[in-house]
Amino acid sequence: MDDLTPGEAGPEMSGLGVAEVARRLGVAPSTLRVWDRQYGVGPTGGGPGRHHRYTQADVARLETMQQMISAGAPPAEAAEAVLHTPHGQDQGPQSHSAADSHKGLEISAAEHAESQVTRIRNLADAAMALDELVMTGILESALRHEGVTATWEQVIVPLLVDFGRKHAATGEYVEVEHLLSAVVSRCLLAVTSPQTQFPAGRMRTPVVLACAPEEEHALPVLVLAAALAEIGAARLMLGARVPASALAAAVARTGAHTVFVWSQTSETGDPSWLTDLRTTHPALQVVVGGPGWDRDRLPPEVPFTSSVSAALGALLAAGTH
Repeated sequence: MDDLTPGEAGPEMSGLGVAEVARRLGVAPSTLRVWDRQYGVGPTGGGPGRHHRYTQADVARLETMQQMISAGAPPAEAAEAVLHTPHGQDQGPQSHSAADSHKGLEISAAEHAESQVTRIRNLADAAMALDELVMTGILESALRHEGVTATWEQVIVPLLVDFGRKHAATGEYVEVEHLLSAVVSRCLLAVTSPQTQFPAGRMRTPVVLACAPEEEHALPVLVLAAALAEIGAARLMLGARVPASALAAAVARTGAHTVFVWSQTSETGDPSWLTDLRTTHPALQVVVGGPGWDRDRLPPEVPFTSSVSAALGALLAAGTH
């Protein structure tokens, strides 16, 4: 099978299976299979039957490809580069040891900003081409290397805003926005695992995440769930169009101390029901976010947050009191 691990002969003799290499690189096994099938960057070692194994040179090649994609290179371009670069054991200054890899990642703030611009441009090009595979590779790399919050605020939001402006001006690009949102959602769901262990000091009762009643824009709630998962905080995502009674029931059944509610549109931003929620659960900390809220009518004890990073900070502060 593809996800065999090295046998007793040791990795140098038998090579590594796709599951082991995926764990080492922090990517999904399916990503490695795509890179192999689509770009030819795959295992070259011998293996039982028709199954090849990844050699040390193969893994070094994949590490280089991963670093290039994280810097904004399209996967096809990164694959072309690594396929024409020797990755033997005697690599001199090109070594992919842990120490050398860290040195290579020590870039200036200006270089990092430039790489983000390149990443956004490449992601925009892939989205306009409806190239789901390339979009997924760029986003997976960004999430892995930059983290959920930075990827959302520095890469995804600017792109969504740009496509929103294009649509407003032309009436076009609806399919591009839908595909981008779908790919972002799938990549975030890979981060948001219910198996996450909760380190000491983190919230052990979940933050309940929900959209306001009748609110259908659930992507920001998914982003926040992934950001909480990334730091090992418990969370329960109820998703879109959560009735007030259902949210109250979830709080009662989980013993949650903290709730986050998102409103995207003014039609869903009436905050009057939040007072009833806090009356029913006096100890509950409620945090809200989104442009839909009527902020002048928010209860004074309910903080409004304008970004994922601000919401994350408010939720962590509320949950550790």
